[in-house]
Amino acid sequence: MQAAAKSGFDAIARDYDTLWTTTRIGMSQRLAVWERMDSLFQPGQFVLDVGCGTGADALHFELRGVHVYGIDSSASMVEMARTRGISAGLISIQELHQIPAQFDGAISNFGALNCVPSLDGAAASLAGKVRVGGYIALCFIGSFCAWETCYYLFRGQFRRAFRRFHRRRRSSLGIEVFYFSRQTILAAFRKKFRLVGTYGIGLFVPPSYVKALGDQTIVRLAAWDKRCAHWPLLRRLADHRLYIFERI
Repeated sequence: MQAAAKSGFDAIARDYDTLWTTTRIGMSQRLAVWERMDSLFQPGQFVLDVGCGTGADALHFELRGVHVYGIDSSASMVEMARTRGISAGLISIQELHQIPAQFDGAISNFGALNCVPSLDGAAASLAGKVRVGGYIALCFIGSFCAWETCYYLFRGQFRRAFRRFHRRRRSSLGIEVFYFSRQTILAAFRKKFRLVGTYGIGLFVPPSYVKALGDQTIVRLAAWDKRCAHWPLLRRLADHRLYIFERI
């Protein structure tokens, strides 16, 4: 992860949970991810959390009896995760070889891997650390989001409406974000991993910057996501996309 990205995430680490994790939208999307991930990992297994942030996902799995080691390139994020009792290290995905351990699986949630310019190295690093037969669950920011395009078009903000089409942009925090196509993701991981499933996360539930919807509306939208966000055509329109692979 680049220095600008580290600095950007350091700047928001203490507010990250308030801005995203504990919001109704953030929790709705995270619950949708957990529903797909939970069956992959069993109590007693050892899982790597790539881009662990403040440790919300790691804590969820720890409470289920799954042991988690988190890594992040942001020192402030690692500090926040450790305050929750999560074992975490200041390590980038390119430095996984420094960890003297093998894992039963790995997770990476909500766009951590969108902060690396190429997925080939990430795939190779994960292949070297995850045992054969283990699962990895990777949640990417989607390369197109129907909610985002419609939201900004309605407001006449055309650059924002189509920003994901550029495949690469710098956020307001100075973080360079890469929007990977499905073909790019599959090409990077197919050498050492088998695709198990792809799921839309945040199809009817909007991105976190949509503030006008009440909690009950978001609950109803989350129910619709549960019914059909995994459908092949609809999952391509979601805010995030979850890819589950098996190590071969």
